[in-house]
Amino acid sequence: MKKVKFFSLFSLLLIVIFTNLYSVETKFSAEFWSRYTADFSENQLVKSYFSLERGYIGLQPTFTDKIKGRFTIDLFSSDKFEDGAGIKLKYAYVDFKMPVNDMSLQAGLIKTYFGTIYDWNYATIEKSFDDKEKIVSSADYGLSMNGLIPSGFGEYALSIYNGEGYSKTGSDIDGNPALSLNLRIIPIVGITLGGSVLYENHSLIVKADSSLTDTVRLCYSGMGRISFGLIDIWGLYVAKNKDQETGAGFMIMPVLKLSKIANFIDMEIVGRYDMFDKNIDSAELNDSHNRIMAGFNWNILKDSKSGNPVIFLQTDWERTSYEDTTKAYVDNLSLQLRYLFSGKIK
Repeated sequence: MKKVKFFSLFSLLLIVIFTNLYSVETKFSAEFWSRYTADFSENQLVKSYFSLERGYIGLQPTFTDKIKGRFTIDLFSSDKFEDGAGIKLKYAYVDFKMPVNDMSLQAGLIKTYFGTIYDWNYATIEKSFDDKEKIVSSADYGLSMNGLIPSGFGEYALSIYNGEGYSKTGSDIDGNPALSLNLRIIPIVGITLGGSVLYENHSLIVKADSSLTDTVRLCYSGMGRISFGLIDIWGLYVAKNKDQETGAGFMIMPVLKLSKIANFIDMEIVGRYDMFDKNIDSAELNDSHNRIMAGFNWNILKDSKSGNPVIFLQTDWERTSYEDTTKAYVDNLSLQLRYLFSGKIK
């Protein structure tokens, strides 16, 4: 773990030195999530703690008008490590603008363009549904051809990844890639429809060794969004087939933007319902669960130039219930202060 921390911080230092020496215009950004969490099981308090749940520090150099880069490290509090904290690479890629209008090629540690995971803005404190249920990893090493459909009718991404996610390296990665296609269409302003497919065959090119299961992984999703005035509703269906077992579920998340009613109330009220069944082919396993969330987001301060929130308070109550009646329902109460800032080094 110490080697990873040293490598990440040393890489960040090298980029800062490089961009200054060669007069590369670079955007610096940082975002931190200070959170209080209380966990309950059948109304009995189990945990209560403060944490720095996330800290992102990033650099975005602009080499030319057609070549840009992004480097981000992820800092977080965690009891998984002896020193109570962790650090890892989140993004590290170069973006090349292609000759075709509104098309670019990304290479390196990039986003996973699938479902809602790649543009999830955390309207709830909880992760996106496809991330929470471990359908795909939020980032991975690979290549992606991204573009916009002409006349503002949507976007697409055609990608190839390692398939094991950004937290896996070395011997944890086999020689077989994962292929992904993501498409979103905007038929009229305010309505978005989309879908994603990710396919990985662990014996497609290189025969998997004994430590890896010969398996085919197929993930797919369908999403929809309706956004008019004060109403913003997200819907997502995802499924994951692996080892001939299929897990599937859905999320629906309505957001009420109170600022559309009165400018002096810069808040959002958020609700969310998740349902996921780990194996839809067997009704006897009792392995499904559902999750109900409710909360609000209060924008305390906005940037005077962009109008984007830079300090905001989030609250979430969450209850997870299980089909298996021997498992107790779990409640979670979170209060989070998010703050971010950015600037240019050159």
